[in-house]
Amino acid sequence: MRLKPDSIQRRLLFTASVMLLVFLGVTGWVLDQTFSRSVINGAQQQLQLIVYALMGAASENNQRLIFSDNLAEPRLAQPDSGLYAIVTNGQGKTLWRSRSAVLTDIQGGGMTTAAAGGFVFSEWHQQRQPPRFSLSHAVTWEGVEDERVVFTAVADQDIYRQAIADFRQRLGLGLGGLALIFILVQAAALRWGLSPLLRMQREVGELEDGTRDKLSEGYPVELRGLAVNLQRFVIHEHKQRQRYSQALDNLAHSLKTPLSVLRNALAEPSPPPSLLEDQIQRMQDVVANQLNRATLAGPVARGSRVEVEATLQRLVAALRTAYPQIDISTALQTDAYWRGDSSDLLEIFGNVLDNACKFSGGSVAVSAETVELERVMIRVVVEDDGPGIDADNRDEVLRRGQRADSRAPGHGIGLSVAAELVDVYQGELLIGERETGGARICITLPGYRAAIS
Repeated sequence: MRLKPDSIQRRLLFTASVMLLVFLGVTGWVLDQTFSRSVINGAQQQLQLIVYALMGAASENNQRLIFSDNLAEPRLAQPDSGLYAIVTNGQGKTLWRSRSAVLTDIQGGGMTTAAAGGFVFSEWHQQRQPPRFSLSHAVTWEGVEDERVVFTAVADQDIYRQAIADFRQRLGLGLGGLALIFILVQAAALRWGLSPLLRMQREVGELEDGTRDKLSEGYPVELRGLAVNLQRFVIHEHKQRQRYSQALDNLAHSLKTPLSVLRNALAEPSPPPSLLEDQIQRMQDVVANQLNRATLAGPVARGSRVEVEATLQRLVAALRTAYPQIDISTALQTDAYWRGDSSDLLEIFGNVLDNACKFSGGSVAVSAETVELERVMIRVVVEDDGPGIDADNRDEVLRRGQRADSRAPGHGIGLSVAAELVDVYQGELLIGERETGGARICITLPGYRAAIS
């Protein structure tokens, strides 16, 4: 598995590995210190038992101490066995030493500092001798020439240091192997955890190459919002390209007829000026219409934050001035906002509200609310008390240039522009009938909850 230097996976793996190594290092140090202390304490307890055994084996005879040959520890009778014992008086004179210490240079002069009734444990270092542990215990023994007697047990450190070294080696191998396993498992877990990001990266690359039309589904909740926005952006770009293509095709098709009329008219000796003006105006209208169709949608993935309720209030205030005879009531209860081009939102609601005022019998009702569907949506309903729109004509009025009623002035493109914009922003525009008669336009757009500070 090759990781790029600037990848998130490499950063997480490096950080977690450093923390793991620090944790295991501290744990290993604590375990090493604990084990070493326990080994040294075990040596001290063993030497303490030897001292008690010496004291039990000692007896007084003619103001001198004599010791039984039957000692509890057989290593004291083995020369250079690594366990030694020596008894001295208050002046450091050797009174007795074990057979194991006969061939050694162990001296008792440095053991006279032991206080009576107490134990003194120390690491004993003498020239040309291996390091040893010693435990001295001074007692007052009545009836002997020098009543102060120091019992000392000595043990080579090699066996204990070897045990500590073996433990350190096993501990290092164990913790090192554990760290390696943790790092490998951690790398696999990170790769599995970041696999949705890698999948999204691969799919975005396929989108750029043109080998994929849309992102797949099944992303985790943390990436679902990003995937939805990316998908909306892809759909928007695809529709934008389609609009450009359709606009060019429509423009070429629509200009054929007026161009043919102009060509035929110019072939005549004196073409009628009204005919020429009419065809030129028609061509201008065709060009303007197709340009408007091609550019009517703004960016949907990276739009500005637009307050829907405030936009509706501004439009209603303007329409109350333009249509003073119309009673426009509002019930705006939405706490969500919309992302996109604010001019597109004004175009959507402006056309719908303007149509409602034109065809109403005297009253228009506007309501807005936030609804929870698969995601947060903003629902705006515009109702009027006019003649309404027949069910057979509802699809027709959403096509550019088509009108269900020619009594009011206009070009028949208001609802079609609104419907096209709503579709671009992944929304829905439905035409229905008001319960008390009249038209009911319901617009649903994706929304976002306002951040709570």
